[in-house]
Amino acid sequence: MVKDVFQINLDTDVLDKLRDKVNEEQNISYNKTYGKYRAWDKICAIMDRLDDTVYYLNELKLNTGKYKRSAFDFNDFMNNASVVVDCIKELVKIFDVSDDKIKKSTDIFNQVGSDEKGTDERYFEYLRSLCSVHPVETSRHRRYQANEFECCPFVVWNDGEIWFNDDCDIYAIVYTSKDEDNFKRVRIYISQIFEYVKTRLEFVAEITNAIDQYQKQVISDLRNRPIKKEKLFNNYIDYLKNLDTEQSERYGSDHWFPFDFIINLFELKLSNSENKSKMNLYLNALKYAITFEHSSLQNISCEGFENNGLLYLERNFETTLYNELYSPRSGSEEQRRYHYNLEKISYLSYDAGYSNKQWAYTQLNGALVFLEKYVSFKGVKGDFEHYALVKLALYLDCLENKCLINRNIPNDLKYRTRLLSDEEWKKLLPDKYSNVR
Repeated sequence: MVKDVFQINLDTDVLDKLRDKVNEEQNISYNKTYGKYRAWDKICAIMDRLDDTVYYLNELKLNTGKYKRSAFDFNDFMNNASVVVDCIKELVKIFDVSDDKIKKSTDIFNQVGSDEKGTDERYFEYLRSLCSVHPVETSRHRRYQANEFECCPFVVWNDGEIWFNDDCDIYAIVYTSKDEDNFKRVRIYISQIFEYVKTRLEFVAEITNAIDQYQKQVISDLRNRPIKKEKLFNNYIDYLKNLDTEQSERYGSDHWFPFDFIINLFELKLSNSENKSKMNLYLNALKYAITFEHSSLQNISCEGFENNGLLYLERNFETTLYNELYSPRSGSEEQRRYHYNLEKISYLSYDAGYSNKQWAYTQLNGALVFLEKYVSFKGVKGDFEHYALVKLALYLDCLENKCLINRNIPNDLKYRTRLLSDEEWKKLLPDKYSNVR
């Protein structure tokens, strides 16, 4: 008899779409709770397990003749297929998805059992217990058992040599421990096993849709929860701290442009009074940009002038005025010349090692000829003040060059050392930029 070699072909597209959807609003996914714990680690473990296990199942060939009596290849498939099923069940619980459609189905195995309450899910679990995980005592599937417990000595592929005229693919040989019975054969059809696994994997698409709806609901709830306005706080620092909290809830604590640096900047007491009036220009520009950032956080969107503060936006480039002011870049030839210096000076902004700090000061000294065109480092104390003055210098440099900041900061002495003439303003707006208000 010619052996049929079996190999499942599971569609992995649903897994790619699941991962994309989870990561689309990663902070929302990260903060999803399951019971009293954050579910993020479990979600990540499930996605990795699904990817690897489905790939393994797709590569696994069954009934190749490698095993003469006990069909260990089938047992291997059942164990790993059960991992896939369990992962999907767990996602159902985490995201509270109704799975009645697959949980109550009976049309694959058509095995309702002695109490007629059996389902495809329960029968699959019975087969896995019997064939693989509890062969010495399968006792928790009474509706399918011939006695209080059953024992399975081996599972064997149907090669037509033992029992004829039987169209099943594999048998589970079962000892029932009943005096009147010798044993029973449980007939297993691989097509049914494959169909069961496929339908469970296909259900991931519905879980993905549920995750999408969950994310949209969380975003809607956040949009409908007003962020406190500046006037409700005793001082601007408290207002910024609240925005920082709101930002973390919406985008996570590892946001690229957190408010901690801005808070420290507003709290900074300058050592050299020569820099004070210039620093006020930068702080005023930040305050102006933060009004739009407030709207952006409220609307969870950076699209449109009301959310990004950009009247003149470079095409195909997504940013906000706040983001630009956080790391001012004029794009001038001179600034590019000191790119390496400026990059290493950033060591002063956090608790870097001693050698890194020393290197930062070395690079700062190397860039003084550029930076001191705008600020004075005379008498300056502390790492952060040095770093803050570099940021200020870069902001003032932007106001002297054609760049995103210069064309979007109002032409007002509240933000600038001097007003731009109409002719200068026109030169800032080449054709490749569009008014997107």
